[in-house]
Amino acid sequence: MRVLLVGSMPRRLSAQNFRWLAYTARALRRLGHTVIPVTYRESWASSQAVTQQLERIPGASRTVARYEQARQSWWNRQLVTATRRARPDLVLVLKGDALPADLLVQVKRLARGPLVTWWVDDPWRCPAFLPSLALFDHVFIFDRSYMPRLASLGAARVHFLPCACDETVYRPYQLGAWQHRRFGCDISFVAWYFPERGPVVRALIDGGLNVGIWGGQWESSEARRALNGVQALRGSAINDQIAVQIYNACKIGLNVHQEQSRLGGLNTRTFELLASGLFPLIDRVNGLEELLTPDAEVVCYTSPEEARTLAAHYLADPTARTRVASRGRERVLAEHTYVRRMQTLCELSRTT
Repeated sequence: MRVLLVGSMPRRLSAQNFRWLAYTARALRRLGHTVIPVTYRESWASSQAVTQQLERIPGASRTVARYEQARQSWWNRQLVTATRRARPDLVLVLKGDALPADLLVQVKRLARGPLVTWWVDDPWRCPAFLPSLALFDHVFIFDRSYMPRLASLGAARVHFLPCACDETVYRPYQLGAWQHRRFGCDISFVAWYFPERGPVVRALIDGGLNVGIWGGQWESSEARRALNGVQALRGSAINDQIAVQIYNACKIGLNVHQEQSRLGGLNTRTFELLASGLFPLIDRVNGLEELLTPDAEVVCYTSPEEARTLAAHYLADPTARTRVASRGRERVLAEHTYVRRMQTLCELSRTT
């Protein structure tokens, strides 16, 4: 099957440990499909920090707006041309909130097969795009709780498709001594700062545990207040090749979901921790039991204090950590890889 895969790439020179398009393309190719990727790169002009600086320069915002409009028009033409040439059997759009409705209509008309989209974010964070969801033949969403609302918007066929991991990237590694020195810690957390994450990290630190953080926004004043000035930051945003080394150098991998996942739906991090062979300590979210078995394949906390208690308990019991990590990894490799997700997506996309 010829698959036109549409998605974004991170800004140039920016670290990215979630290479969604690359993982999806690799999985489709492993299944024997021909993949025609059409990518658009996030612009530095869309960065909040850059925007704030431009506002100080007279006329700069208008100039950037014209540039962005021209840039979007050029990319729209590229997508239409690629669709016309490829005549794909399937058009898979990863999220796609940057695609205007008239462009989606053109792509749908030119393609031989269905137009589908997969979301691993809260669609209601992109309100302007919501009406366009009705244009897709199939909408795949990582969290079941969004499905009724998506159907109410006119989405004809809405399916549950959880997040996943690329097990060719996230896997056990034999690290050198220098990697253990650089990345070793009791508990690692590879994630950006969000307000709901501060109290959990603070509780672990207050419990005397060696916590290492890699991610963006942890140097903000809000994050510093949340951690009471304690320095746990070991590095800024990193790529996936560094992330997997961290996971192989530490004893526990922490996960704290953002608000968008608290209704249900695991993010990618839990699967990546387990695929790397690491013991996961995660916040309990609705729908977890459908994907992993608590206490046997993953360990969950319901409060910062419980996270601290569980972390201390399992740090003192390496045998139990290994048992949970091993069972969880076996489940992830069997059910939660991108190959499995693409098998499901392709099968469901053929239904009418």
